[in-house]
Amino acid sequence: MEKKAKVPKLRFPGFTGEWQERKLEEIAQYRNGKAHEKDISVSGKYVVINSKFISTNGNVRKYSNQQIEPLQKNEIAFVLSDVPNGQAIARAFLVDETNKYTLNQRIAGITPNDNIYPYFLYLLMNRNRYFLQFDDGVKQTNLLLNDVIKFKGYYPVYVEQKKIGVFFDNLDNLIALHQRKLTHLQAKKKSLLQKMFPKKGECFPELRFPGFTDAWEQRKLGEVAKFSKGSGYCKDDLVDKGIPIILYGRLYTKYQTQIINVDTFVAEQSNSVYSTGKEVIVPASGETAEDISIASAVMKSGILLGGDLNIVYPYQTLNSVFLAVQLSNGNAKKEMSKRAQGKSVVHLHNADLQEAEISIPRIAEQQQIGCCFEQLDNLITLHQRKLTHLQTQKKALLQQMFV
Repeated sequence: MEKKAKVPKLRFPGFTGEWQERKLEEIAQYRNGKAHEKDISVSGKYVVINSKFISTNGNVRKYSNQQIEPLQKNEIAFVLSDVPNGQAIARAFLVDETNKYTLNQRIAGITPNDNIYPYFLYLLMNRNRYFLQFDDGVKQTNLLLNDVIKFKGYYPVYVEQKKIGVFFDNLDNLIALHQRKLTHLQAKKKSLLQKMFPKKGECFPELRFPGFTDAWEQRKLGEVAKFSKGSGYCKDDLVDKGIPIILYGRLYTKYQTQIINVDTFVAEQSNSVYSTGKEVIVPASGETAEDISIASAVMKSGILLGGDLNIVYPYQTLNSVFLAVQLSNGNAKKEMSKRAQGKSVVHLHNADLQEAEISIPRIAEQQQIGCCFEQLDNLITLHQRKLTHLQTQKKALLQQMFV
């Protein structure tokens, strides 16, 4: 049988040679951390790294033991211990600054030799599933020295390693940038939600658009809307092509405050309920009260509304986007959560929604608030899509650019 060449599917121009298999002990130096918990004080320059807490955010803590040797720039901190099926075991972290971190117990420090580009080794160790064989899923997983230093990987010449490392370093920086933007927008939305709706027992919000000064009214939702239920479709009814449908479970994972585009389809059944483009939908069941205390405004007509959906049809004095925002946040969300009933499966009925109290300003102010959060949600969705695309692209490139 012809021997398969050890080369990746995708390479930078000019590189043609086979990659060479090497054990970790042949290309890097290994050292173990020590137990330092008793040496930690509240201020200083060192950050703890251990199997439960790995900080890369610049928070500072100091060790009173001045003999502790800090990690060096481009050294790799590698987690040796975690609970069964934990997320930290065998994760590698490339140190970005000398003296910023130090090793705690059950963490290894791995220093690449001069012919190994650090970012390349960091990527290689993080993408390889070799270390997962030591996790039996029963007791705490511990990687031993021999488990780590015998790890085998394939390495090209240093110049190609550097090309690959620099490329993924830039890609990771771009991913981190979009993650920061997304986190900032989510924090901004949270802050605005707290300020643009009155606190419990109050009639005026902290922050308002110019020109609005009237007090908000407290009303029960049943006084300003009528109610219905979705029809009994479920996940087993989904097909590749057909009539678009919204299933209740997707409200937790897919949709934002407004639903415009739907990517799930079914074949039409009798007694189906279609959207009018003006309703608000709330899950009728879920795993927790927090799960089902969420609402979305359906902005298109002709979409099927599946089973286990409460449907709210606001009167003309109530904007559907404004209502969806309020039901998904703040006092209204807390009240819905309290009314939800059940243990293994939690239920929320239209009768519960009718009793929920909401705060209502004039329709013009509702529309302004709804538009504000519509634009903010669109920005959040845009950055989430970019982030997901970059993460997917990175995953695909890792599979093609490594042996």
